[in-house]
Amino acid sequence: MSCASTTLGTGELWSSMVDRVLEKIGGQGAPLLFAHANGYPPGSYRELFMHLEDHFEIDALEHRPLWGGREPPRRLRWQLFVDDLLSAMEGRYSQPVWLMGHSMGGVIAALAARQRPEKIAGLILLDPVFLPDRFVIAARLMSEKKRQQMPMLRRALSRPEHFESHAAAFEFYRGKRAFKGLSDDALSHYVLASKAPAPGGGVQLRYSGAWEAAVYGSAPSARPLMKRMRVPTLAMRGQDSDTLRPEIWARWQHWQPQARFLEIPGGHLFPLETPQATAHAAIKYVFAD
Repeated sequence: MSCASTTLGTGELWSSMVDRVLEKIGGQGAPLLFAHANGYPPGSYRELFMHLEDHFEIDALEHRPLWGGREPPRRLRWQLFVDDLLSAMEGRYSQPVWLMGHSMGGVIAALAARQRPEKIAGLILLDPVFLPDRFVIAARLMSEKKRQQMPMLRRALSRPEHFESHAAAFEFYRGKRAFKGLSDDALSHYVLASKAPAPGGGVQLRYSGAWEAAVYGSAPSARPLMKRMRVPTLAMRGQDSDTLRPEIWARWQHWQPQARFLEIPGGHLFPLETPQATAHAAIKYVFAD
């Protein structure tokens, strides 16, 4: 795999990073680039990819929090992630590509499509993090200390980052409400993808709580983004999602009436909870003709 030598915002040379951050999943068919959720590395979506591989040639981009640094920039802008995705596309594809993104990854995919629509065949957005404008504005105006007290950020910063083993991590998450909809296999994929050996023994989060909180605290506004969208779009929401709220879902349909909107059984993690239904909806949309 070759890639153009594009200098990134923090000084890394993209051509020396590409094999590490752009994972070739496999499959055959239409090119599809996947952007993962905040805290969920690409390996978490193994079952979803398995159901897509007969129709798509899939690559997945690892976002910067997985590149090794534990601490994010003091003032994070999501444009950093968009630049990474566009750089990967520039070096990897000679034709327009389908972008599929979950949660944070869905917003990044949409931002990339707004900037370079000629590079995008279409969008498949899975429960993107479209937060209420009041949350976005408040997060921007608050001091860093106050921002870290917001419930969503506080939860991210308080998550345990170290476990004795992958098995111990599995048992911890198996008892958490957020993961109740995942099968044991799906939860195992998440645990293996999200934990790496820790220097002092055991395993630790690959995607630190500090990065997770910084991402939530710097989310962009959805309204101006989706009102200007001009590429084919399939929007999916988990029927029980507590992230893409029903009121935002309804507004999105008003902002982008030409898009296709579907609700899928499950919560915010429906791509992991019901991967077959998610993949089937994407395949049906892309290959409808």
